[in-house]
Amino acid sequence: MQRSFLSFAFVALISLCFVSVSVIPVEVAAQVRTNSTGAPKKGNKSFFGWLFGGGNKRIEQANPTRKKRRRSTTRKKRSAGVAAVNTPKIVEKEKSKDAKVLLVIGDDLAMGLADGLKAVYAETPSIKVKKLVYPRTGLVADKKPDWPEDVTAVLKSEDVGLVVVSLGARDNQNIKVVGQGVIDGQLASYAEELQFQGEEWKKEYRFRTASLVAAVRNEQLPLIWVGLAPAEEYLTSANFSYLNDLFKEQVEPAGGIFVDIWAAFQSEEGEYTPHGPDITGKRRRLRATDGVYFTWAGYRKVAYFVEREIARIFGSATAFIFEGVKDDPNFIVLTGRLTSPETKLIGPDDKGGKAAAGSDLFKLTVSGEALPEVSGRADDTRWTGF
Repeated sequence: MQRSFLSFAFVALISLCFVSVSVIPVEVAAQVRTNSTGAPKKGNKSFFGWLFGGGNKRIEQANPTRKKRRRSTTRKKRSAGVAAVNTPKIVEKEKSKDAKVLLVIGDDLAMGLADGLKAVYAETPSIKVKKLVYPRTGLVADKKPDWPEDVTAVLKSEDVGLVVVSLGARDNQNIKVVGQGVIDGQLASYAEELQFQGEEWKKEYRFRTASLVAAVRNEQLPLIWVGLAPAEEYLTSANFSYLNDLFKEQVEPAGGIFVDIWAAFQSEEGEYTPHGPDITGKRRRLRATDGVYFTWAGYRKVAYFVEREIARIFGSATAFIFEGVKDDPNFIVLTGRLTSPETKLIGPDDKGGKAAAGSDLFKLTVSGEALPEVSGRADDTRWTGF
């Protein structure tokens, strides 16, 4: 009897062991799936957990999604909109009543450039910087009224002396054309999307660029068109280079000036760089975090290249920078008025008047006689002998 009882107890113990083995792994698997806070802590394992390896290592590696979400959110923020520019307060000197207007036209790039030019001419009473800017647009966007109409209206209402154009940051995309035509003998509207860099796209974009150029040149005004700078993304940078070629081929034959700023915003290796020397030579961040637009130091540097072209064409004497240009678009003042008027050049002193009779100045400018030769000078034709 006692032996039978012991045999029964031994069989019952073995059965309990098998039941435990079939239940415990299910609980461990559920803990790993749900990643619950009530999961067993490290080091607090049962016998079977120690025997079969346990699920604590899986729990420690659970689902690190927080960092991934943070990265994707950052990319989304960088691609949306235009980075704000921390523009310092620009105190402009009071402009004269007959001050000429320097009109800056374009998209968000023109907005920053206009502020940079305001800083350049803040102390010049004869120049007033104004802007015609449409943010987040360009020549690709379907804009009504179009650029030529808007520009022509401003030029007729303002005393503009020079026009600067800067746009194209959003033009590396397809063009949607909406028009009217005859379909099956009836007038109907149609919509068409021209693929970026396709032949039809190129034809349409050239037409829009040429129309804007003509709107300025028809008013007999000088035009400066600022090219795009390289972008951080390689494909965008290649597209911007393509747009620059289209700008240049329309601007320069029309008598405009294309300002190429590409190399000024590259590294020594010829690659994109967000940093570089500012107008004082100090290394600063020049590009915005989106890799397309600029910081204040960057816009100020772009304005420097534009101002340099203005000074090169019209002279450094900014008070006379626009003289004679509107009357004749082919007339360019090569130098500023840095010397005395011609009526004073032949006078014996700064007060003007006639040259004294018998003087070398009288012989040269009035009588037309040659000045006496100076011995040993290069133009001395006399034989000196040995």
